[in-house]
Amino acid sequence: MKKFEWVLLLMLFTLATNAAETVRNLNTYVGAGVGTSKDEILDKFYNETVTSGKLFAGLSYNTYSGIEASYAYLGSFANNQITEEAVALSLVAFAPVSESISIVARAGMYYYRLKGTSTTSYDNNLTYGLGLKYNFDYRNAIRGEWERYKNLGGSDVDMYSISYSYRFGRP
Repeated sequence: MKKFEWVLLLMLFTLATNAAETVRNLNTYVGAGVGTSKDEILDKFYNETVTSGKLFAGLSYNTYSGIEASYAYLGSFANNQITEEAVALSLVAFAPVSESISIVARAGMYYYRLKGTSTTSYDNNLTYGLGLKYNFDYRNAIRGEWERYKNLGGSDVDMYSISYSYRFGRP
C-alpha cells in the first residue's frame, strides 16, 4: 500500500507542475482598480458620486482579444441606504494605438446584488465599456476605463476607474 501512495503522490506532483507550466505559458492577468460610480436614477434625488472599486482576472487569446471576469463594488448610494455590487464576464478587445498604448473595449453580462435597508434584489443584464491601457512593460499596465452596467435595479450605473494589472506568461 505504501508503494501505491508514493506513486500517487508523484503523479499528483507531476500534474501540478505541468498545470503550473501551462498557466505560465498562458497570457493571464489580474488587476485591481478604484474609481467613482454614479447611479442614473438615484443621482436625480441625492446628487452623489460614490467611491467604487473592482477586482478582475483575464485571459488574452492574442494581442487583440480576451475574456475577463470581474467583481465590482459600485458603491453605497442614498446616504448609505443602498449598496450595489456586480460580478461580470466580458469579452475584451485591445486595439493598439502605439507599442505601449491600447484602446480597450468590453461587452458582457453581469449579475448584480442591490441591497437596500429592508430588501435585497438580484438579477443580471448587459455591461459594456471603453478605456485606455498603458503598458509600462510586458507585465505591468495601468488602465483608465468607463463601464456601464445596464438596468441595475432599473437604473444604469456608470463606473469610472483607474486600474493596475499584472500579466503572467511569457513575452
